[in-house]
Amino acid sequence: MKNLLKATTLLLVALFVGCSSDDDNQNPDPSNPVIVDLTDANLTDFKFAEVARTDIQIQHPEIVDGKEQSSGEIIITVPATSDILSLSLESVNFDTTKFKISPEVGAVQSFVEETPITYTITSLEDPEKSMSYLVFVKKEGDPDPIEEKLNITGFRFEKSKNPDLPSDIEAKKIVGYSGTTSNAIFILVPVGTDLTDLVPSIDFEGEELQYKQGVDDFITYPEADLSINFTSDYDIGRFQDRNEFRLLVKNSESQKVYRVIVDVENPIEFQQNSISTADLVKDSGEIIYDTAFDFFDYRNRGNHPIEINLQASDYKDNTPDGKGNIFTAFLGVEISELQRPRIMPGQQGKINIRVNTDGAAIGDYDVDIIFSPKYDVNRARIIDIIDDLNPIEDIFNKVVYNIKTTVINR
Repeated sequence: MKNLLKATTLLLVALFVGCSSDDDNQNPDPSNPVIVDLTDANLTDFKFAEVARTDIQIQHPEIVDGKEQSSGEIIITVPATSDILSLSLESVNFDTTKFKISPEVGAVQSFVEETPITYTITSLEDPEKSMSYLVFVKKEGDPDPIEEKLNITGFRFEKSKNPDLPSDIEAKKIVGYSGTTSNAIFILVPVGTDLTDLVPSIDFEGEELQYKQGVDDFITYPEADLSINFTSDYDIGRFQDRNEFRLLVKNSESQKVYRVIVDVENPIEFQQNSISTADLVKDSGEIIYDTAFDFFDYRNRGNHPIEINLQASDYKDNTPDGKGNIFTAFLGVEISELQRPRIMPGQQGKINIRVNTDGAAIGDYDVDIIFSPKYDVNRARIIDIIDDLNPIEDIFNKVVYNIKTTVINR
């Protein structure tokens, strides 16, 4: 009986405490709810404890009917000599009995260039009411981090729009060349892709996207899918692709133009990838192999011309005893075609390989000849030379030709 009375008493106590707790969470006067004006917590200043700023720009959040529609932005400029940007908010100007801020005052944050820290201000009277500021920190002399950007941020061929592709293909590179008006998008498709009918998907930052092809004027890029013929039409005399496709992204004050380069990962195709030569005599001087042999052929299966005399970039010695390399090589043409300065798409050329046995060790040689083709952005061609005046992009796969021979005594 005593145990029953104890249990009953505990139950009554629990019910009383629970009811009291519920009453505490209820609005004491539901007919007169608390009205929170978030603008009372607008930040009119933002000081760091660790460094004195040299400038501040504040844009308050947009509040409509008591709710945040867009976040505010604060750009704080600190001296150029500020090496460490681990900073903490020193104080706030609003009533801390009515609002709180997170990260809180004194909490150290790591500010990275162009990456804001979000500070959220929440009502203590109604926790569902809150607003936020994106806080940027930049050093003196740095550009404005929230200045409107003009960029192509994505370029791809989606299989859903290009059913002949094996899968979605993203741009290999989207490059902006600082100090110039030249920018480029590189996208590589499988060998054999029909370049005459490709539908791109494009993401950009800016007010408007336009396009042009060849000598046409820029026009607004349509919202509907646009089929493009990306096949190059090279003007040998002017070093230009007459069919080049370009994109322009713009706002009311400025614009940026991108060249779009479509090609394959391996534009150079050897008829065969290796050769074994007849024995060579040591110290016999330089020998130039007859480039008319069929096994020296290569083909341009890409979308842009290949300059002749494209030199091998490296030679890899595969012999276990490390005999070294006695070869030099370049991609060229037959002697009768020396007036032809480049190998156009679909055309064939010749691999020229030279060997010098002077001072060579006796024995077997096994060497990989490595070519590293690159793309000349301004002149729309495949070369191997880095040019200080024109952007050169290393977008293609390296190609390897193997040669084996034996050096003997006379």
